Order: sequence, then structure tokens, then C-alpha cells
Amino acid sequence: MAQILKNKNSLRLIITLVSLSLIGLVSTQVFWINNAFQLADQQFNNRVTIALQGALDEYVNVVKHDQDESLVGCMEACSLDDSLFINLVPEIMDSILGVHLNYHGLDPVFEFSVVKCATGKVLYAKDNVLNKTKQISRHRISLSCLQHDESHHLEISLDSRKRFVLLNTWIWLAASVIFLIIVAGSFAYILQTMVRQKKISVIRNDFINNMTHEFKTPISNINLAGEVLMREDTKESAKRINQYAKIILQENARMRNQVERVLQVAVRNRDDLSLHMEAVDIHEIIKEAVDHICWEECENDAQVTYKFESKHPILNIDPMHFTSIVHNLIDNAKKYSTKPTQIQITTKDINDSVSISFCDEGIGISPEAQRHVFDKFYRVPTGNIHNVKGFGLGLHYVKTMTEAMEGKISLKSDVGKGSCFQLIFPKTN
Repeated sequence: MAQILKNKNSLRLIITLVSLSLIGLVSTQVFWINNAFQLADQQFNNRVTIALQGALDEYVNVVKHDQDESLVGCMEACSLDDSLFINLVPEIMDSILGVHLNYHGLDPVFEFSVVKCATGKVLYAKDNVLNKTKQISRHRISLSCLQHDESHHLEISLDSRKRFVLLNTWIWLAASVIFLIIVAGSFAYILQTMVRQKKISVIRNDFINNMTHEFKTPISNINLAGEVLMREDTKESAKRINQYAKIILQENARMRNQVERVLQVAVRNRDDLSLHMEAVDIHEIIKEAVDHICWEECENDAQVTYKFESKHPILNIDPMHFTSIVHNLIDNAKKYSTKPTQIQITTKDINDSVSISFCDEGIGISPEAQRHVFDKFYRVPTGNIHNVKGFGLGLHYVKTMTEAMEGKISLKSDVGKGSCFQLIFPKTN
């Protein structure tokens, strides 16, 4: 599976084959459903014909004893006239038709008429029963054994064709739709999973390569500084010893920070994560965090200003993780800003919450990148700028830990004008 995900052609071939199979399955299912509709429609016509024939037979048997035998039509014996039906007794025919239609599972609400075949003259009509705005099914049956100019036929109108067809096919139709939805949904899920796995595979490789590069540089610098310190001429110079010792400490701190960021995300993904929530003054924590990060890393390349307007800076948060959040946001502003970095941290009250904003005047983030900026391992493209370090874990950690402390985070950014991250935490009661 991993080899398939790595091979773009194999992945495309699988997607194409499965898509064609799904299309073929849907087409086959539609074909059989259409056949089922046609069969049900034909069955409806057959039932109407049988019901009409049965009604005419019964009508003859009912009324023939009250009529002159010479007036009996073709139901009794073939002749050239159908005088029995010309002298139709509407109430009897209406009742008999209703019984036969109902017996065959058809709607007993109908209209009927006796029409002369040659001229279309209506001898009798029962109408104004059906809703003419709906689709009406019309059927006819001859009242004479032999077709001739003087023969007549019985026409009947029903509006139950569509309902009959649906009642006879709804189970298969519903089952087909449900199974097609399941198959299509499963295919979409599998496809999405394959694409996601491929993306994860690419991200993982990028992460490993990036991590190797991030650790290789400080390790090389530490190794070089250690070799220089071991030289005899260096041991005699306290200044050079201090200089290379400082390099070792700086590179060691750099590696420690990178390791901490990886561990922060690993800890956040654990199910047994426990936060140590305390009521603390965020103004003090922010200042301490900024002083700490700049004491370790800043080299006159960042200027942080404060605009603390909140009157309720006491929030229920985890001090350690909140400090890490500040570190990550300051570090992010430094990475994506021109030198020297200008960062303003603002706090203010918003109803029952406190807003904390970290704004810079850096290169900004495009709308497309903003949709993924909090994703794990995602790194904002920087065009021709290739000096941005990191694993793409910082902002993901900021978002996950902010939400873990019942806060919210949002981003506003314009390319070339800077970015502003806003954290909102509920006030303590």
C-alpha cells in the first residue's frame, strides 16, 4: 500500500479503475431500476385491462335478465351491435367497475365514458371526479366483438399509475439508492484516506528531512567548537574559550527548543494529557515569556511593545503551556518578519472574555496558506526566502493548547502588511 501511495501513476490507475467500476455499477443499477419501472407500468396496464374485462362480463350477467335477449351484446354472443352498453345503466356499471378495480389493487376513484368508435361521440360520461392538473392514465376496451363503424368502446381514466408503480418498486428503489450511497460514500472515504495518507507520507518525509537539517547544523557547530576548544592554542586564550563556549550553549539551546516543540505536540496527542490550570495574571506571564525568549534568542532583531488594556487580566490557564504559546507566537513573528521585527502584544476585554493579540509587520500570510496554517507539519511558503527554520509544529501546538484551555484562536493577515493572531479566553468567575 505504501508503495502504491508513493507511485503517482499507480494511485491514478487505482482511482480511475475504481471510478469506472462505480460508474458501471451505477449504470447497471439504473438500467435494472428502469426495467423494474417498465415492468410495473406494464403490470398496471394488464391489471386495468383484466379489471375492465371482468367488469363488462359481470355487467352483462347482471343486466341481461332485465333486457330483451335480442339486445344482448358481444359479451353473450358475437354480433354486430352492442346495444346492451348503448343503453348503459350508469349506476350499475360504476359500482361494478369500482369493485373490480379495487379487487386488482387499483384506485377505485375513476371516470368513464361510452364513446362511438367512428365519430368519437360520447354517449355517456362520468367526469369531474379526477384532478385534471395531475397526470391521468387513460384506458379503453371495445364493447363489440367485431370492430365496425357502429361499434363503441368504454374509456376509463385513472390517476393512480404513478402511485401503483412506486408502491410496487419502492422497496427495490430504496434498497438500490441506499446501497449506491453506501458504495459511493465508501469509495469517497477510501479515496480521501488514500489522498490523505499520501499527503501525510509527503509531510512525514519533509519533516524528517527538515528535522535532520535542523539538528545537523547545531551538531556540526558544536562539534567544530569542541574541536577548536581542544586545540592547545585555544586553551591559552580565555577570550576564545568563552567565544566557543557561547557557541556551544547557543546551539545547545537551539536544539533543546526544537526538541521541546516536537515533544509538546507529542504530549498534546496523548489521551492522558492533564493541564494544571491556575488563576494567573497574563500580563506578568507575557512579559516574563518575552524576556525569557529574547534573553536566550534575540540579538537586537526584535522589538516587542505592549498595549495592555484589559482590566481583568487574571485568567484560569496552564502557565507552562501559555508561556510556550507566547514563545511560539513570538518566534513565528520573528521568522516571517523583516529585520528588525516589530511585534505588538495587546490585551483587551470583550464581554465575558479577554482578547490577547500578537501583531507583527512582517511579510504576511496568503489567504490560501491561512486555511492550513494551524495544520500539523504545515509551513507557510516563503517564496524566495529560504532562511525560515522549524518543523511546522508551532502554530498547530498553539491552536491545540489554546482550545485545550477553553480558548479560541483566529488569524488576520494581509500579504506584505503583517499578521495578527488573536487569542480569546473566558474570564474567571
